[in-house]
Amino acid sequence: MEMDLRITVKKSEAVPLIVLSGEVDAYTCSRFREAMIDVIEDGHPSLVVNMADVEYIDSSGLGTLVGGLKRASERGGKIAIVCNSLQIRKVFEITGLERVFPIFKNEADAIRELTALTTS
Repeated sequence: MEMDLRITVKKSEAVPLIVLSGEVDAYTCSRFREAMIDVIEDGHPSLVVNMADVEYIDSSGLGTLVGGLKRASERGGKIAIVCNSLQIRKVFEITGLERVFPIFKNEADAIRELTALTTS
């Protein structure tokens, strides 16, 4: 059974939020990439990606995140990740990406961190 990826974009005054649910893989990452580009190009270079309901991520999904971070960084922004799944967190640790992306257990902490960075 193929798992799909559901993407919800929530734009707020502070920091936009992209909520992912399902699998972030070679089949679904193009939609995720488009969502990130839309948010960043809409004048919001810093954003939070909530992966609390992501069940699986592969190298294509990780590459998409890194590509989004490159685009955000070029515009002075950052990307924070919300993730409380041990399995997904382990993928970030194994690949060393936990040193590249700040990872939080909830949206409020991630938004607070990015808001502090963009206003300082």
